[in-house]
Amino acid sequence: MAVNTSSVSSVYAPHIRSAERLSMRSLDVLLVMVPLCIFSFVNYGWRPVLLVLTGIVAAIVCEAGACLLMRRRPTLTDGTAAVTGGIIGLLMSPLSPFWLPVVAAAFAILVVKMPFGGTGRNVFNPAAAGIAFVTLSFSKELFTYPDPSPGTAVSLPLFGSLSHVVTAVSPAAQLQATGTPAYPWYSLLLGDFPGPIGAVAIAVLLAGLVYLISRRTASGLTTAAFLGTCALYALLFPRTTLPWGSNLLLELCAGYVLFAGIFMLNDPTTSPHYWLGRIVYGFLAGWLLMLMSTVTLGSPPKFEATACFAVLIVNAFSPAIDRWSWHLVYKIRHIRLRKGGKA
Repeated sequence: MAVNTSSVSSVYAPHIRSAERLSMRSLDVLLVMVPLCIFSFVNYGWRPVLLVLTGIVAAIVCEAGACLLMRRRPTLTDGTAAVTGGIIGLLMSPLSPFWLPVVAAAFAILVVKMPFGGTGRNVFNPAAAGIAFVTLSFSKELFTYPDPSPGTAVSLPLFGSLSHVVTAVSPAAQLQATGTPAYPWYSLLLGDFPGPIGAVAIAVLLAGLVYLISRRTASGLTTAAFLGTCALYALLFPRTTLPWGSNLLLELCAGYVLFAGIFMLNDPTTSPHYWLGRIVYGFLAGWLLMLMSTVTLGSPPKFEATACFAVLIVNAFSPAIDRWSWHLVYKIRHIRLRKGGKA
């Protein structure tokens, strides 16, 4: 989105968008979530879909309740609560209990979003904070994944015991344990590996990214800087003995890396709005993610959620990044104009 450079304050984050534009952005994101849910439904049945819906409903109820307690006009029509709950639901394991997205959504809305004033005023990404909270508190329930036997659908029961389900270690956990996951490139692209509900469908995520960029709902600059930094780090400091191409694909597909680059870093409230700020923001997030994922061992936090912690850290610097980048470009332009005038 173009930025009005006549006013420095217009690029400062947090920034309140118009209600109509914000609603359209939320709708775009929710539409991209639908094929991710369909992909998981094909592999595991209705359970992952209901987990995502549980997160959405929990976030909406918490925001409505907070608005009532604060005696404020309900802000549910902007769709941001539904997006927060949807992101949280998509980052659950298909085996997660139904109370887990409720806890994460409640923390995201009641602790991270509404105390700062609600939509357009929160400093940190609510969904990232909600996932970070349950990562530290309920890592076992969050990171236990079913084994998606390639080519075979695993129908998970909605209720009752899940002890009979065969589980598998995710590629992210194998990387964290300095192992070498044995997944061919096509299995990674097709999502034939254990992981979160919405973070394993790599081909679907890439298609969703193209759609969001075309709709100007996601910033291609932020995502490209983020993924480019992750890729460069993986090439310079490989953690496996695989060929460089396989190692690069594995690093970008493992955990929440691609998912965070599409959904979390493009939050219009917590991300910079100026073009240079978006590039710096994505670079810092990618560098932090890869650095923490290589030096953080043990549990928690797991490597899957490292992206959430990286997002929260760069959220804190987003206003300064926006302000610095605007002033830098303004000064460069001013110097060029002065030199041109003298010439």
